Amino acid sequence: MKTVRYALLAVVVVFVAWWIYAAPPPYIHIGPKLNLGAVSPAVKEVMASDVIRTSVKNIAPSLPGYDEVILFEDKSIAYATSVDGWIWKIDLAAGAASRFVDVPLMAAGARLAPNDENLLYFCASYLYGASYPKGERVGLYQLNLNTKEITPLVLEMPKVDDIGGTPMVYAAGTGPTLMHPVKGDDTSRAFAFCNDLAVSRDGKRIYFTEPFSYANASMGGGGTYREAVSMGQNGLVWRYDMPSKTVSLVAQNFTFPDGILVEDREDGAEQSLLVAETIKFQIQRMFLDGARAGQSEIVQKNLPAMPDGLDRDVGGTIWIGMIKQRSSAVDWIHAHPWIKPLLLRLPDTMMPVSRETSYMALSQDGRTPLFYSLHDGSVLSEISVVIPGRDRLFLATVGHEAHGLYSVPYPEGLQPMAE
Repeated sequence: MKTVRYALLAVVVVFVAWWIYAAPPPYIHIGPKLNLGAVSPAVKEVMASDVIRTSVKNIAPSLPGYDEVILFEDKSIAYATSVDGWIWKIDLAAGAASRFVDVPLMAAGARLAPNDENLLYFCASYLYGASYPKGERVGLYQLNLNTKEITPLVLEMPKVDDIGGTPMVYAAGTGPTLMHPVKGDDTSRAFAFCNDLAVSRDGKRIYFTEPFSYANASMGGGGTYREAVSMGQNGLVWRYDMPSKTVSLVAQNFTFPDGILVEDREDGAEQSLLVAETIKFQIQRMFLDGARAGQSEIVQKNLPAMPDGLDRDVGGTIWIGMIKQRSSAVDWIHAHPWIKPLLLRLPDTMMPVSRETSYMALSQDGRTPLFYSLHDGSVLSEISVVIPGRDRLFLATVGHEAHGLYSVPYPEGLQPMAE
């Protein structure tokens, strides 16, 4: 009997020691219970077959996985932000790719300046599991495609109080501001995680997302696992003003803000932002100007997968990469947050992850689903962004096993009219 008691005591001691040792850092806060509802019938009505499995095209097989594609179809070239820390140049006619410029860390979201196609703006962050030269920093950067000169725009952010509290949106020009976002000062902290960006129509402001801002933040794998499980409200949205070279807060305490689009008023000024709350399976609209300035509303919720990057075609249709699918297990975990302290102590590799991924289209205002296609994972296991081209949709994939530039045809009736 004593032997049994000693054995049980040893098990308890080992368990308690492991529980303490494996505890997540104190800045990981478990969010409130989330009851994810059924997928909208409107989405189910526009579900199509597995287009990728039957109709994908792949060129430039030397290209590693990538998060964004910038198209110059009139020149038959494109640029891709790759997981190897380089921006690659792709010859669309020859179907070949080569390294173009080595950027700080890994470039993620990227956009051209609307008034200068030689200027490319991009986010740079750590990719989970990758190593980088000492001194490279998370930030918002500018790349001159002609000279390959890289200029940091934002490396420092104003410190923000009440992270994890009630979601807040700041009307244009009212959020905390930092005057020197490259040098910083006593009121600033280092940029932790730059994920995606959008540029105003006049090219004077860049809006970008920071899914969470604690130490050692990184993209993918264990870097985002804790946020995906805890569902903390740690996300921030920022604005960089080009003329004054200042960065200011647009929104705080949202759940993993990721893909972002600017919505303009008729006069061209920014009225609101569409922002994907990726791990919450929903899309928010954040009002910057007008009668609802400082408010937000959910435009899409209970989506069948995690919305990642957002993009528009020339006709205004919104295309979304849906990086990972929902499952009954995910729904149950978020509805029963008592299990999360245990899950947060387990390696992310122990969590089963489906290879299925998908993409979808929404109407210009984001309210109406127009198309949805689920892929079984036989070709790609992660679609992060859908980039609308002239005749095809290009699919960004950050999967390490993926090689080449992938594209699929537009769904019938959704190909945009030429400009």
